[in-house]
Amino acid sequence: MKKLVAVCIIGLSLGAAGAFAEHPDGWGLGIVGRGGYGGSGPNLSLKAPSLPIYWGIGLGIWEGAFSMGVSGDYYIIDTALVPDINLDWYFGVGGYVSLGISDGFGLALGARVPLGLSWEFLEHFELFGNIFAGLGIGISPLYFPDWKGGGELGIRYWL
Repeated sequence: MKKLVAVCIIGLSLGAAGAFAEHPDGWGLGIVGRGGYGGSGPNLSLKAPSLPIYWGIGLGIWEGAFSMGVSGDYYIIDTALVPDINLDWYFGVGGYVSLGISDGFGLALGARVPLGLSWEFLEHFELFGNIFAGLGIGISPLYFPDWKGGGELGIRYWL
């Protein structure tokens, strides 16, 4: 177990040493399909040039319930995996707020961790996918834990 932890720390350290922002600097707008525990549905993706946060705004539908949510991720590592074809990988930390409506009203917030791949093709397009895990707290009604997890697949256009 100690060896596994050491390998992970060394790997993250080496990755962080080369963590240069591989994404373009302009506005990024995209559409995303999301699925997993905590809801599935369409999302919009937004990246403003002045903020290092990748925003997601989405709708979720599961077991007769409806939800709306906002997430924001900061990429700790965002670096080339295969530079010759513009394939990058990223690892980040972020947060979410979700509002759910089913038999009652629900509000939750928490932290999330995305790990993904990003492929920039043509001149302004990016295809990306990630898996994510999230843990939060329900505010209304009060409960813990609020688990999230799943995957996202999207396309983004850089202005």
